[in-house]
Amino acid sequence: MPPPTRARALPRTTFSATFSKFKTSTYTDQVRPSAVSQTHYIRSLSWNAPGTLIATGAADRTLRIWNPEKTNAKHSTELKGHQGAVERVAFHPNTETELASCSSDGMVRFWDVRSKAIVGEVKVGGEPFTLAWKPDGSAIVAGRKDNTLVAIDRAALAPVSEHKQSVQTNECVFDWAGKKQFLTTGDGSVRILDYPSFDSWFSLNAHTSSCTTLSMSPSGEYLATGGNDALVTLWDTSEWLCARTLHLVEGPVKSVDFSFDGSYITAGSEEDKGLQIAHTETGAIVHEMELPQPAAQVAWHPCRYTLAYSADGHGLKIIGIRSSLCTDNRSPSRTRLLGISPSHQTQNMDVLSPLNPATLFNAKGLVVVITGGGSGIGLAIASALYQNGAYKIYLLGRRQNVLDDAIKTLRSSPAAPKSSESALAAISADVTSTESIDAAVKQIAEETGHVDVLINNAGVTGPKNGRQLYEAESISQLRDLMLKDWDGWESAMAINTQSVVGVSAAFLPLLEAANTRRGWAAGKVTGSGNPRKQDASALEKIGADADDDRLAHIITVASVASFMRKSSAGLCYNASKSAAAQLGKILASFLAEWGVRSNVICPGPFPSEMTQGNSSSYGTNEVPQGRMGNVNDVAGQTLFLVGKGGAYINGTMQVTDGGRLSVFPSTY
Repeated sequence: MPPPTRARALPRTTFSATFSKFKTSTYTDQVRPSAVSQTHYIRSLSWNAPGTLIATGAADRTLRIWNPEKTNAKHSTELKGHQGAVERVAFHPNTETELASCSSDGMVRFWDVRSKAIVGEVKVGGEPFTLAWKPDGSAIVAGRKDNTLVAIDRAALAPVSEHKQSVQTNECVFDWAGKKQFLTTGDGSVRILDYPSFDSWFSLNAHTSSCTTLSMSPSGEYLATGGNDALVTLWDTSEWLCARTLHLVEGPVKSVDFSFDGSYITAGSEEDKGLQIAHTETGAIVHEMELPQPAAQVAWHPCRYTLAYSADGHGLKIIGIRSSLCTDNRSPSRTRLLGISPSHQTQNMDVLSPLNPATLFNAKGLVVVITGGGSGIGLAIASALYQNGAYKIYLLGRRQNVLDDAIKTLRSSPAAPKSSESALAAISADVTSTESIDAAVKQIAEETGHVDVLINNAGVTGPKNGRQLYEAESISQLRDLMLKDWDGWESAMAINTQSVVGVSAAFLPLLEAANTRRGWAAGKVTGSGNPRKQDASALEKIGADADDDRLAHIITVASVASFMRKSSAGLCYNASKSAAAQLGKILASFLAEWGVRSNVICPGPFPSEMTQGNSSSYGTNEVPQGRMGNVNDVAGQTLFLVGKGGAYINGTMQVTDGGRLSVFPSTY
């Protein structure tokens, strides 16, 4: 299943005007009208991962899977099997068609909602009333009314351990790493336990009366808790301090949930006939609405500003339903089974949104590090970034005088931005020395704390024997040419190839810091259908666009020599640049789970120290464009890759060679 398409983030100033235009859809059991009674009230709601289905569990044992686009119960799927009230429903975090439920009958059941079949069940005893999936879906924890937590292995369909709590336990949830569990308790505190040991780690004094519910923000930055004191408290998870207190309901809080991007939060109560939506970062109420009945349970859609809530004895209501909530590659047979029209499976792009090249292709606010940034292509890249809004550009190189001259040159340009001298910095560093690079990383960490883009540009030609190989007139002469400057291979390979690994590794912590600054969840994210979560409210704090979903980025500058079978500069140059290009592709693969992109630029001939003495014009059999590359070619490609318009580019070879590979034997 591909990741669902997420909606554009709405800024606080326009949220209410937009949300107030959304219609409310009502879902009732018209097939069984007698069931729509006070005993039918919904106790639990759960969206599946892509947001194409929503499950409801009710006090009269009704467990139903709804297609949000169809309000009539005949288009829904009823799952039968529980012998008591359905206390909690929870879709698998990654598998869109698997649902877990628990009931006062003492059972935790796992369902395939396509076939309506029970695919597993675990008797946990007592009366389970809470469920919490581990984020990778490998385990689920059920909470019983006797204040016992039961850990269940999903694959084995068996209890792993039971843990009796010393206080009343109301609800539990995992952190996004699956290493901590958070429990709301009857004494108003939130207990934090290590998982899977369930050892006590910390406790928060959250409420003055019973703490009833909680929710983790999509980025993991905040934990929201609700209590019988009618308050919602937001906890900063980095320091476990109370960030703010919200008054969202007029009675005991029964549920609380964040919007898909973490920007907004709302709560439900059995006593308040209204809903209030607050801006997470400021606590300001951005939208209010009156309801005919209290809404005890609330649940935001996982990728849209669509809000589901329970309407007391009147079933389910959803605000903001529209066709094709999320992209979903379902087969026609599966969609018909769940009442989803196949014609509604394509998610259209918003072609009416403004498309401004000035916002798509710029470096506004970026912190960029460029190795070999004092001359040639590195200097041209720096110029493009400097003139287009980069916050800080660090030029790294071995020769301090070259770096200083480069900065003077950039600052002297008529196109240089005003009052931006501090945007450029030179650091003398040897890319082949881990100690030297570590010192540069330490300095940058102290000054900015993060790096958005790392550009591995340092390079040398190495032994120059390329063209001479084709002019040899004897085997012995060819042998000597192949071995020319043999000792130079080691340093050239170290600079052109080995440094790609060493420098990239050294800057990984600062690249991850750039991601967390943009609201992205930190750490390793794995699993099918489990995208990295982003709290879009972080973008507003740093002045970024609401739809900016760029991840940290490593760009490696290789060469078209990486692919050419003809050696023009030298055998070592071709070999080292081929290896650099391959490393760039490998980085893209194993860094994907860590939220770091990797792309490779493969330039043809450009003016630089390496090409001094070469002709600036070429025949069509050498470079069809007829010339060397220029600063426009570098700038265009750079701003595309680092800009918002290039956010979807990852693991690619970006060739800019005027067509050179088209007229030479190559493997590209």
